[in-house]
Amino acid sequence: MIWSANNFLSRIKIIPLLLLTLPGCTDLSLFVVNRLAALSDYSAYEDIPYGPDKLQHLSVYRPENLPANDAGRPATIIFFYGGCWGGCRTLDKVAYLFVAEAITSRGYNAVLADYRRHPAVKFPEIIDDARRAVEWVHRNIRQYGGDPGKIFIMGHSAGAHLGAMLTLDETYLDRDTYQAIQGFIGLSGPYDFLPHTEPYQYAVFGPETRYADSQPINFVDGTEPPLLLLYGDDDTQVKPRNIINLTEKIRAHRGAVETHIYDGIGHVEILAALSIPLQSSTPVVDDIFDFVKQQLR
Repeated sequence: MIWSANNFLSRIKIIPLLLLTLPGCTDLSLFVVNRLAALSDYSAYEDIPYGPDKLQHLSVYRPENLPANDAGRPATIIFFYGGCWGGCRTLDKVAYLFVAEAITSRGYNAVLADYRRHPAVKFPEIIDDARRAVEWVHRNIRQYGGDPGKIFIMGHSAGAHLGAMLTLDETYLDRDTYQAIQGFIGLSGPYDFLPHTEPYQYAVFGPETRYADSQPINFVDGTEPPLLLLYGDDDTQVKPRNIINLTEKIRAHRGAVETHIYDGIGHVEILAALSIPLQSSTPVVDDIFDFVKQQLR
């Protein structure tokens, strides 16, 4: 499905938010959108350890007025941010409060997870941190009002890659945890990115004999949970083949995948669409939560 932006950015009234899409202005713009997100109605449980390292922490955000008993417990959406697995500038989970707001405002629990990154660690450790975070949620989310049997994994850019790996390669998660995964939501994710094009990628995913193990597309068998793949055709960081090839392979295996390509939207703008001022300016948020509701029927 293709959507046209129709001068997407020109219709936004809040000027500071435009900085979110401009290089070098990320801190100021994220401060603005996160200050807006802080006004929303949710409870926050921050910096909970899921491992011993200072980056092995997550935060849980839950909507107010959740039911006191098991009936009606909401699903939980776990979000992994991007940043080239540490190969380019990477912000921590506190910068993505606006994502948690978008999730809780729709009545779902949100989890934002930090993870170790290059150059401190390589891919096996990075994906293991993502795995640990999901396992923690499955074991503990009931304490925060969530249903442990209703989990979605969501990510942007490199975070979408991590989420796709956990969704497509069922060997990472415990069997009960994997069965709790109701779907995956990927925003501008790299899923089929060999050969490498950036120097840091050789270090992150090496040695060469293990390159194929890091490609989500190699683990499609048609039995994976449903996937929602979102992409903007102005994205200059992730090539469109990632979304196109993964979509085609899942369909060839008769798996469940829904793909949306937005005209005039770039790599960062697709994530910015989750912020309060932009939520009604593109179909991104509606597409995400329509997908979630569909899987929970």
